[in-house]
Amino acid sequence: MLLLASCGESSSVDSDALDAPITDSEDVHEAAVSFREGGAYDGQSYFSGLLAEVIEADVKFREIQKLDEIDASEEEITNVLDSAKHQMGEARKALDLYANKDWPKRGEFHTLTLEWFDVVEGIMDDYLYELAEPMSRPDDTWSQEELDFYDEYVLAYDDYIDVDGRWVDFQYVYAAANGFEIGELIDEEAMVEEQVSADHQGE
Repeated sequence: MLLLASCGESSSVDSDALDAPITDSEDVHEAAVSFREGGAYDGQSYFSGLLAEVIEADVKFREIQKLDEIDASEEEITNVLDSAKHQMGEARKALDLYANKDWPKRGEFHTLTLEWFDVVEGIMDDYLYELAEPMSRPDDTWSQEELDFYDEYVLAYDDYIDVDGRWVDFQYVYAAANGFEIGELIDEEAMVEEQVSADHQGE
């Protein structure tokens, strides 16, 4: 996913996590916490909150691919899936806090973000939980049935690519409507590697 931070003048205190640039996993977490506490006060801070919530979920989603590559345990993979589902559940609750705000394009962004969560969670429920055990083993130990099911997962992954692309594109539409600019690229790959290292340490 190509995720970008917003930039521009802020009317809030510098310590507010939704006003600070999002550059690493700590920034993401702090922004998500603030968002869930109702900290977004305008269109730009709302964007920062959405961005943080989507990044947190996307990092966990992409972590599964990395854990598959290193044949992490079924328990590790399942724990990440459980954590991702919990995080998205909390994000949905946070979105509801702002359902009555009239910031330009907020309603469309709300709906698109929920669709993003639904697609990712659907792939997890329909495929990744069942694939957790095979993913914990070397590829040459997979049965033909498991390989065929993995192929089905790969096809379903196209749904994620589609909704993710639309979400990324809409960032610019939303930013323009709310009078701020999209800033620098966020290195989400580094966040994924950091999370894999933290979750897999000692294994």
